[in-house]
Amino acid sequence: MIGLFDPANDLLIANYDSKPDVDDLQAVAAAGTVLQDPAYSCVDFVATHGAYGIQTGEFLPAAELFNLAFGDKWLDAHEDREGTIAALAERMRTTISGGGKVWVAEAGQSDVTAAAVGMLPEDMRRSVNIVQHSYWNESQTSEDAMNMVVYNTTYHRVQDGNFAGNGSPAFNTDDGSHWSALLADPDVGLIWREAKRLSDLHNPVAEYVNPAVAAGGLDFSDTVEIAYILGFYDMKGVGEFVARFAPAE
Repeated sequence: MIGLFDPANDLLIANYDSKPDVDDLQAVAAAGTVLQDPAYSCVDFVATHGAYGIQTGEFLPAAELFNLAFGDKWLDAHEDREGTIAALAERMRTTISGGGKVWVAEAGQSDVTAAAVGMLPEDMRRSVNIVQHSYWNESQTSEDAMNMVVYNTTYHRVQDGNFAGNGSPAFNTDDGSHWSALLADPDVGLIWREAKRLSDLHNPVAEYVNPAVAAGGLDFSDTVEIAYILGFYDMKGVGEFVARFAPAE
């Protein structure tokens, strides 16, 4: 077992809304960093771009970032929502039929997940574990979708990764000193460079201007779901994440 995840049987789905905040851009980089680490290379996963709900604001396209972070293991719900939902449902069905569990790191709203779960037989739905850390994300999920995931799946509510002192890793900081190690890392530096480029481009004009990013810091708070699933939820924050996954030489 890797945390709660059984690499012999389970599937990780990492969903990102990418609307309207740039935090998802950095969360994608963080997830790619974890999943490219040798300790987690056995994790079977698929990521979703554009898994947004009912919120307003501009969608932030980041295809190259997803390519760098996840290779060809990602789906584009912004461009093909119905096809993405069908593909996720099929991955879920195959995993559960084989005796595994599905773990959804919900870095956004649950509308896409709910639609995929709705395509499963009822006796499979409790094998889908949804992990959510944000009341805002829940508030921007349609009522029908929230009812689907809360009452039909196994729903895990963890502490908000934007804040320290609540038991979460708090992957949000105004401190920009960690950027140098991330950008210089020989394995994942390219991912972080693209995430920073996109963050700096979109944050000043986004509907929600992320204060940590505006201050030159980092916000990959939507990675606490993956931390919970894969067993590093006890990290204290950004500094420990960087020291573990992108240590300066």
